[in-house]
Amino acid sequence: FIDIVNFQHSAGAWNFFLMPLGFGLFIITMIAEVERIPFDMPEAEAELVEGWWTEYGGMRWGLLFAAEYMRVWAACILCTVFFLGGWSAPFAGLMGNLGVVGVVWNDLIPGVVWTILKSLFIFLIFVWARASLPRVRTDQILEFGWRYLLPLSVVQLAITVALRLWFYDPAGLGSGSAWDGGSGFFWLVPLVVFAISMAIFVVYSIDEDKDPPSRPYHVHTVEPAGTHVAGSGHGGQRVGKTGMR
Repeated sequence: FIDIVNFQHSAGAWNFFLMPLGFGLFIITMIAEVERIPFDMPEAEAELVEGWWTEYGGMRWGLLFAAEYMRVWAACILCTVFFLGGWSAPFAGLMGNLGVVGVVWNDLIPGVVWTILKSLFIFLIFVWARASLPRVRTDQILEFGWRYLLPLSVVQLAITVALRLWFYDPAGLGSGSAWDGGSGFFWLVPLVVFAISMAIFVVYSIDEDKDPPSRPYHVHTVEPAGTHVAGSGHGGQRVGKTGMR
């Protein structure tokens, strides 16, 4: 964890700007890992019988509820360390040129305060997802994971390898210019990657097809009870409400 935070601070850019796709994938998987809505399969908070939590009440239920939010907060801290620079102050290099303001920003505010503030921002994403998104079925989760999350993870891995091989400058690691792409502008590569990622996200977020998507599997038609004639097979006679046909 320390090496990850120090690398982001020394390189001059958070991993969030270099890997926005990875950030989104990590948030989605963490929501599923801590079993929050819309991936609350074991607990089923939206159901009348709230999963295995229905066996508990009073203080025991309160402890389980508190443990769930502790898991959420731990996921937020992990996301802060991996993508948001951990305990380092945001824009430390730019704020350091502002005299007294830079001293207060970089030196007087403890790192634990920055960690809590960044984690709180991630926590708000968890709260927004819980309040806005409906619960999904198990087959929808599996389809979403195999069809989208896994291929996008491979794409993110390829992008990370390309950035590391062709755009990373180890000589600028200490001065915060490791991602300048040889241009002298510290944030060139992060800004370009982030802008392209956001443009692709906006384009694919515009749903021009207003028709609801079909189910990912074929639904077999089942004959209503009492309408099948023995020995006739699927193509035989049926008894409807109006008689034999």
